[in-house]
Amino acid sequence: MLTIWRKQQARKRALKTRLAAHKADPQAGERLAARFPDALWPPLHSVVAGYRPVRGEIDPGPLMETFWCEQARLALPCVDGPDQPLTFRAWAPGDELETGAYGIETPGAGAQTLTPALILVPLLAFDHEGRRLGYGGGYYDRTLASLRAQGPVTAVGLAYAAQRMKRVPCAGHDMRLDWIVTEEGALKAGS
Repeated sequence: MLTIWRKQQARKRALKTRLAAHKADPQAGERLAARFPDALWPPLHSVVAGYRPVRGEIDPGPLMETFWCEQARLALPCVDGPDQPLTFRAWAPGDELETGAYGIETPGAGAQTLTPALILVPLLAFDHEGRRLGYGGGYYDRTLASLRAQGPVTAVGLAYAAQRMKRVPCAGHDMRLDWIVTEEGALKAGS
């Protein structure tokens, strides 16, 4: 119970921090794209899952467009139901999107379902160990657990540098990120 309460309190503070960072620097996604580590660059034609930013999330658009130009296949997450992992549907810059669960833009139901090798993960807060604070629905935790059970997948949290916490409260089911990239640089989890 204490962990749940600590997460709720941390979410309130983290959302305010993220909104302030976004207001101060709404174009930070462009600098983030320039700081994405070469070691994580996807091979030709591999699948990269990104997201459409909401509620002040840092914009992955410039990074995703760069991946697209470098011949990666792109996908966006879709919520298929409560307590289900996310699915990822094919998307390319300029494709029409529809409003899905939680008001998030997603590709239409007819778009091809893809399995990503690299997932760009939105977040409210992160720490140096790769712990991530999300909205509390567990979608990315379930998704990463499911994908990692099938094979290798790299999870990269995208955030403003201001979103870093000393320690993110976590529970046993919380999946850690492999890397975090901000407008100021990249951090390999645990290093």
